[in-house]
Amino acid sequence: MRTEALALTRVADSNDFAELYATHHAEALKLAYLLCGDPHRAEDAVAEVFAKVYRRARRHTVQQPRAYIRRAVVNEMNSRFRRLALERREAGRRSGDDRGARGVEEQHADADVVFTALHLLPRRQRTAVVLRYYADLSEADTAAVMGVSVGTVKSSVFRGLERMRAVLGQEEV
Repeated sequence: MRTEALALTRVADSNDFAELYATHHAEALKLAYLLCGDPHRAEDAVAEVFAKVYRRARRHTVQQPRAYIRRAVVNEMNSRFRRLALERREAGRRSGDDRGARGVEEQHADADVVFTALHLLPRRQRTAVVLRYYADLSEADTAAVMGVSVGTVKSSVFRGLERMRAVLGQEEV
């Protein structure tokens, strides 16, 4: 009954802890597995528990190691579940959900429609719209590239967008 004697004293050396580990590891692992259903998570949790039990047993007396380890496994699993739930909630907040998300096919179809509408514009309007919104140039830079005034760029972009809205069947926003 060396285990009972161990329960009343501190873990004096690694042999005492090895005995404690050998006696209670299988039961702790089974409990952790039953709580989470994942053998890898269960093993990680039990390893963490025994690391904590070792630190505790080196400093203080562990009166009932079996009950102490059982409670530590339950606490560790609860802590991991809370942490996992928090991580999932935060990930959901950062990325949002998939409502309103569009599939690749829809995005390509929209791009084709916009591309077709863009090619229905006169050359100057098409050039102004492409330089302003696709090349992300300022009005002054667009004017310099096109060799026209800033006012011409503004009116060309305005007319081009109006015509594209009409072609795409959208009302003016």
